[in-house]
Amino acid sequence: MFEVSVIIPTFNEADNILKVIHQIESNLDGCNYEVIVVDDNSPDGTSEIVKNYTKINNRIFCIKRTWKKGLSSAVVEGVGLASKRHICVMDGDGQHNPENIKNFISCIQDNDIDLVSGSRFLHTPNVEGLSKSRHELSQTGIKVTNFFLENDISDPLSGFFLMKRDKFLELQGSLYKDGFKILFDLLMLDKTLKHKEIAIDFRDRISGDSKLNISTLFNLIGQIIENISRGLIPANFVVFSFVGTLGVFIHLLILSILLSLGGTFILSNGLSTILAMSSNYLLNNYLTFHNLHRLISERIKGFLKYCFVNSFSIFANIGIASQFYLNEFSAITSALFGIIAGLVLNYFLSVNLVFKK
Repeated sequence: MFEVSVIIPTFNEADNILKVIHQIESNLDGCNYEVIVVDDNSPDGTSEIVKNYTKINNRIFCIKRTWKKGLSSAVVEGVGLASKRHICVMDGDGQHNPENIKNFISCIQDNDIDLVSGSRFLHTPNVEGLSKSRHELSQTGIKVTNFFLENDISDPLSGFFLMKRDKFLELQGSLYKDGFKILFDLLMLDKTLKHKEIAIDFRDRISGDSKLNISTLFNLIGQIIENISRGLIPANFVVFSFVGTLGVFIHLLILSILLSLGGTFILSNGLSTILAMSSNYLLNNYLTFHNLHRLISERIKGFLKYCFVNSFSIFANIGIASQFYLNEFSAITSALFGIIAGLVLNYFLSVNLVFKK
């Protein structure tokens, strides 16, 4: 009898999750299966709905996480609870059709492979469940990710796949836990994985809104750099640095405009600093830390903390640059060392104080 643990990471899927579980039950009848829902403390009560259902079917389990967020880390924790020889990862919004799991099982039984993934774009693209913007975003991500894989794959960003559990366990220590595209991470980390794609039915969401946005694409680029650097350069740091660079341009642009309008340097530079800092905070919250601060009160408190943190990074920047300059380094070199020191300190303090999960 085929053994499979179906792992479903969720956030705000109260309207969808039981419908998905019922479809899994009907399609895996005859298999030795279990369903593990890993919920990121959904405010809509997703975990409570699943926990109530576990009283009816003891094959259903639920982990409610209040300490960590993110799809990849949710899958890792789900696998930690899993007891079956294979794991199947899928979304809880109804877009992944549980009927396709039977096709996955047949594929992995009939072929000498470690992993079978569902593709929305194999042969005849099946994108009924994708909006135009989401389709374009997916295509951009696929082009970027395939550059770093040995073989072109039609859908390396798929969130629906079946894999041998022991193969996953070999790689889980190296996975980017804050990532959202775990299939690509697996394929990039181990290019020897025996992998096959099959076409899937990608349906409209049962209810709710898609969580895929431009933040996911930035996160993906950071994930690639983290993998290439073997974890030396964190993915979040890559996006944080991009935002910081953009902030410099915003600062200089606003300063130039205000000076051209006749403003004094001190007033213009002060206002430019505040506006650039504001844009950095908002962009970091959205792009780097996946909109961690959602409420207005959280954002006001977060912005004040961010300003406080920036004061330390400014002092570090000036202090380090001055020390290098006094030791006869050039002005440009000294300034660069100061910028790097300020950036690293700003990132460290932001992760641990401003955007602490």
